[in-house]
Amino acid sequence: MTAEPMLPAEKVALVAGLLADRVRQYDAAQDRRAAFAYTYFRLTTTLATALDTGTPGFKDPPWVAELCETLASAYFGAMDGIDAWLAGRPGGSVGEVRPGDLPDSIPPPWRDVFAASCVRRSYTLEDVLFSMMAHISYDLPGALRRMAEATGDRGRIADFHRMNDVLGSCIDKVQDDLADRYIHGLRSLDQLFTRSDELLTNYGIRVARGLAWFNCDRLLDPDAAEEAARSIGRSTAALISEIRTPGDWKLRAGLWILRRLIPERRHWPAPNTPVV
Repeated sequence: MTAEPMLPAEKVALVAGLLADRVRQYDAAQDRRAAFAYTYFRLTTTLATALDTGTPGFKDPPWVAELCETLASAYFGAMDGIDAWLAGRPGGSVGEVRPGDLPDSIPPPWRDVFAASCVRRSYTLEDVLFSMMAHISYDLPGALRRMAEATGDRGRIADFHRMNDVLGSCIDKVQDDLADRYIHGLRSLDQLFTRSDELLTNYGIRVARGLAWFNCDRLLDPDAAEEAARSIGRSTAALISEIRTPGDWKLRAGLWILRRLIPERRHWPAPNTPVV
């Protein structure tokens, strides 16, 4: 008997389930990748619900589900590469590492993110911000390009913006739940990040994803593709540098002091805490 094809909402819910598995894996190991995996899980669950209820009314739900799957595969591939690298280290240990310590098979932005998360006085909010930057600025244009090249069709911008509406509308609630799960005193970190955490806002997600669509167009243009690839490959490292070592020496000195005054406030959910 032939199995019934999965509905778009079911495909996205399956991706959310795989992300929940990652959250449980990272929580159990107290792996700093957990916070972004949780954020990604919550956003994907919200998209699955939108597809299931038909609100908003996507014109091409299968395309939305395919983009979700294609984008997630890029993230899973990068995380699997990091896991394989960690498994080859003595005892699977993680100390402070540099991006160049990780293998070339892992995309440069994810190497930048992982190395940044391993330093002393790293904050959970940074883990999420840097990972979102890599996923939206690097993975998303690549996923859109692969889909466009496979079908020769780029006419889904309306549904893309409907996705942005769905994801942006829930980010405040996701940020609150993220704080409850992983961060004590999230609001006290505002003085450290000022406007650098705008990726975790409705506006920030819309702008970043809109730029990813534009960068996909650049990647599809033979005359612009090479420079576009270099640009999106550098953008995550640029954000990390902006937050960790800003160009203005007074700001840099102030942040150095604040990082020594403000504790990480990182905590981990109790064992077997549900991923919801």
